[in-house]
Amino acid sequence: MSRAMETTRAVSTDFPPPRARQLVEEVARELCARGATVAVSEAACGGLLSSFLVSVPGASRWFHGGTLVYSLKSRLKLSGWSQADIDSYTGPGRAVALRLARNLRFELGATYALSETGYASAATPADPPAGTAHFGVAGPTGDASWTYESGCADRRANMQLFAERGLECLLEMIRRGAPDPKEEISEAGD
Repeated sequence: MSRAMETTRAVSTDFPPPRARQLVEEVARELCARGATVAVSEAACGGLLSSFLVSVPGASRWFHGGTLVYSLKSRLKLSGWSQADIDSYTGPGRAVALRLARNLRFELGATYALSETGYASAATPADPPAGTAHFGVAGPTGDASWTYESGCADRRANMQLFAERGLECLLEMIRRGAPDPKEEISEAGD
């Protein structure tokens, strides 16, 4: 058997997982229908959001790219943070998610920017519970943020759940259109 055949047989074709695949296909349809683009900034997802998005053929038409800002140093270099921002950082939160989304939208010129930051698992007893993530979406009609708690302590499961929830947040913003002027733009979810 050839090496190529061995490699092909060993690779799972169930990527992204079914729910993520459905969401990515919806995101792709919505973005293409509007001639819109997206960029992502992710931390606890570890690159899954970007991986899920680029799994769709033709993604280069609407995916501008992404950043993996897992460490504070990477935020300093990749997200427009200053040393003062790093020094005053107190952990993931909705305000951090919004800031990451707004900065990335500006830097990459995307129609929408989705950001995720959170705790896939607790590193210290002082950390919030595992399974807490914060999302921000910056777009042409406003910005919004959400907090999500999976209720799960498994790191890998949370990474996938966070990525799927992030795609849901993005879809909500794309479909929302212009916000009601009476509505608060930055909102809590889940």
